[in-house]
Amino acid sequence: MIRLVIAMALFLGAAPAMAQNTLLKGVVRDSLSGEPLFGVNVIHAPGKGVATDPSGAYSMSLPYGTYTITFSSVGYTAATRQVVLSEAGSWSLDVRLRPTATQLDMVVISAGKFEQRVGEVTQSLSVIRPDLIRNKNIVSLGEALDQVPGVVIVDEEPQIRAGSGFSYGAGSRVQVLVDDVPILSGDIGRPNWSFLPIENLEQVEVIKGASSVLYGSAALSGVINVRTAFPREAPSTKATVFSGIYDAPENASARWWGDNNPVFSGASFSHSRRIGKFDLVLGGNAFSDNGHIGPEPIPADTLATDPLRTTTGGYDNRVRFNIGTRWRNGKVKGLSYGVNANAMKSRNTSVFIWNDIGDGLYRPKPGTVTRTRGAQYYVDPFIEYLSHEGTRHTLRTRMHRQVFDNSNGQDNSNTTLHGEYQVQQRLNLLGETVATAGVVWRRVRSRAELYSGNADGDGDNEARNTGAYLQLDKKLFDKLALSAGVRYERFEVDGLEAAQPVFRAGATYQVLRATYLRASYGQGFRFPTIGERFISTSVGSLHIYPNPDLRPEKSWNVEGGLKQGFKLGGFMGYLDAVVFQQDFEQFVEFTFGQWGMPPYNMGNLFGLGFMSVNTGGARVTGYEFELAGKGNIGAVELTTLMGYTQTLPVSTTPDQAYAASPNPASLFPASTYLNSSYDTTGHILKFRIRQLFRFDLQARYKRGFVGGSMRYNSHIRNIDKAFIDMDDNGLLETGVHEWMDSHRTGDLIVDARIGLELLKGIRAAFLVNNLTNRSYSLRPLSIEAPRTLQVQLSLDL
Repeated sequence: MIRLVIAMALFLGAAPAMAQNTLLKGVVRDSLSGEPLFGVNVIHAPGKGVATDPSGAYSMSLPYGTYTITFSSVGYTAATRQVVLSEAGSWSLDVRLRPTATQLDMVVISAGKFEQRVGEVTQSLSVIRPDLIRNKNIVSLGEALDQVPGVVIVDEEPQIRAGSGFSYGAGSRVQVLVDDVPILSGDIGRPNWSFLPIENLEQVEVIKGASSVLYGSAALSGVINVRTAFPREAPSTKATVFSGIYDAPENASARWWGDNNPVFSGASFSHSRRIGKFDLVLGGNAFSDNGHIGPEPIPADTLATDPLRTTTGGYDNRVRFNIGTRWRNGKVKGLSYGVNANAMKSRNTSVFIWNDIGDGLYRPKPGTVTRTRGAQYYVDPFIEYLSHEGTRHTLRTRMHRQVFDNSNGQDNSNTTLHGEYQVQQRLNLLGETVATAGVVWRRVRSRAELYSGNADGDGDNEARNTGAYLQLDKKLFDKLALSAGVRYERFEVDGLEAAQPVFRAGATYQVLRATYLRASYGQGFRFPTIGERFISTSVGSLHIYPNPDLRPEKSWNVEGGLKQGFKLGGFMGYLDAVVFQQDFEQFVEFTFGQWGMPPYNMGNLFGLGFMSVNTGGARVTGYEFELAGKGNIGAVELTTLMGYTQTLPVSTTPDQAYAASPNPASLFPASTYLNSSYDTTGHILKFRIRQLFRFDLQARYKRGFVGGSMRYNSHIRNIDKAFIDMDDNGLLETGVHEWMDSHRTGDLIVDARIGLELLKGIRAAFLVNNLTNRSYSLRPLSIEAPRTLQVQLSLDL
């Protein structure tokens, strides 16, 4: 398979010889800004033409004759020019393209690894624009993703349409990328949202549904791609400073801080400019948060031996800096190369379980706080070449290093090396066709006290991944867009190997000018991470056991949708409606059981604890509505993103005994969905939020703006029965049984913001999050923040 894709890449890179009688050349620019446009397709016949280089220039040799030249680029209205080439020499034709204002013409890349209009994408896809992140003063991408329809972040773990539950920090089923390169931690497959560079953002693209063909193993339920921006013609400098406090919680008796409210503050900046043919981007931020989770409630005499135990349970302090460079070669047209890098140092904590649901709601259970000193960075060398014939070659590489000094014997470090070569060609195969092929190589070396459950028991583990993919995207009759792809991937972790082909296909049909019907099918495949297989640790009295025999999980996803564009005066947008189904095999979940071996005692909780196991089959069905729009109604500029998602995530094998204790004399029963779940009504999967509503609206009038957000999350109805049993028998008293019985509807969280431009480029804003000060939990046993109030001052030059 890999040889076939390499051969295909070489075939696509071969350019046919062309007659060289007359030279047509020119520059394509933005009609408003005058900036040169890179990658504009300049077509003189079906499937035949070139693309503009980073300077907006193009040239092509053509025989004598009359031609209709089409200039097209996503996000711009296509332009046509007729030229008559009658003699040898060179002809000049410069063009200015007008930006399109409709949301259906928004540029996206993630769906097919080439620029497409949102309306033509065959999968469900949402876009976060950088103005939402700045307007809400978001300092970590996870906060922004909570505004995307169908997405919720639970304990830093992304859930898309209930495709995953709470995995105790291991094995994301959503692939996370920065500029098309995976950024999940190599050892545990976990995102670190605060590490992602959002200061100089182009946009964030969220694909919903299995996407393993283009993005590999972790894309079982979707993809989140952070696309950073390169400089425009004019230099740009942005800076923000802010400060805020946590208000007293709704339950006054849970206020642990007395009269000294916890505070948070931070600053960020970005600068981008072009220096001749050199592009430079700088950015960074600093953030300090005292946290809303207090210290562990421990006896006073303990302080003499461990005074640091009085520090805040949920603090977060970090500093991050990033740089992006690109050199546009002047001698070889279409060639550019550069290096991007990002580094962060941090000190923070993670809290696993609240102490109780009364006075201890905002305090951790003793022994369940992990304190971390972290350092991580990545370096991304890349090369891009757009040939005269329009063949695009891309080589992207990354070295990603993480070192975490954790308390509780959980130190870990890993180094990930990643490389991907991709070739893309526009062809005339019965009409315009885009062929994309690529090969991927990845290696992870992990050294971790935390992952010492391997055969040698030394915590040294290595994982390798190779893959190859091919995708064809084709338009027929200017109305029908077809897409199909295949990927073959091979994994090896400490000698255990697995390989799997996956397929996808989709179609979009433009029924009317702004009406698109679509359908898609995709397969997913996820190989267990090093952490899932070899983790061996304890959190308080809970033990987590390794499972070296954990098998890969598979899925398939099908959906059908309708996207309708609309225009109300100067306000334009789209409404998207979709129904979907995703089925899983060998679904991986942490499950409670007697996984330890004798001798048993209270110290090891009689061998009881959690372990990653394959739990059989699962299915998620549902529907979703999304509305996105931007424009003017009178003198007021409006921007909105909203949506509602309803899911039904169920076990399809509730009676299957999927795991048993390794101790043959164990009296603990083999695990099934039915005996491990607290609420088996309807066979709903554990830790799933079934209904989501998302809404954000901002209105700007002259120098002022006002905005608001709403997020509704239905309550989780099913969790591990072990948490309820341990609460009832006093083994781990948390109050979670009472919480589950009394919280059966959902939580509506409201945020508000207002701001004013004081001077040109200087803006002040006041923001309130959780306006109604609701005490709520996304994941039972972990409480979210009470109301916060903050002020923001931003500069834009």
